[in-house]
Amino acid sequence: MIKVIAFDLVGVLLGENDNYLTINEDKIERLFGKNKNDLEVIKEAVDLTKLNEEEVIKLINNIINKIYDIKVDINIIKSKYKDVKFFIASNHVSYIKSFLIKKFGNTFDDIIISSEINAYKPEKDFFDTLIKKANVKPEEILFLDDRKENVDAARKSGIISEQVMGYNVIKIIDKYIF
Repeated sequence: MIKVIAFDLVGVLLGENDNYLTINEDKIERLFGKNKNDLEVIKEAVDLTKLNEEEVIKLINNIINKIYDIKVDINIIKSKYKDVKFFIASNHVSYIKSFLIKKFGNTFDDIIISSEINAYKPEKDFFDTLIKKANVKPEEILFLDDRKENVDAARKSGIISEQVMGYNVIKIIDKYIF
């Protein structure tokens, strides 16, 4: 029985729109999800852009608000599956959390961001953290991600996992929860 649904962000709940990014914004955006923690992102962004840390952090927040659109109405899912906990499990910078809270409120029971746990998908440590925070058996977690390597890694950890294509989140969840 599924007790926790863990969603990746981009490609699962969020899409990236085609808003124009400045040269510096583009350089910084390419760092999202590729470093283990925010300090690495900020340091690399400072090196790439020659901006100071404060300016980089401001740009990170601006980029997040500029490029992401919500593609799935999580409230429909939450109202349909009242007895299930909802988690975010994503490779991203921690600054995404303020965006998520602004857009989704307290919809999620937990938000696991790679930069905060110093591990990223598809590493085993990332999924071990998800299992620990969910406080359920791995086979009681449904993990949804748009990247096959992340889905495969979650399965190796015993987590039920499906690849999302075209934001078909509700259809996938309906397969597992009746």
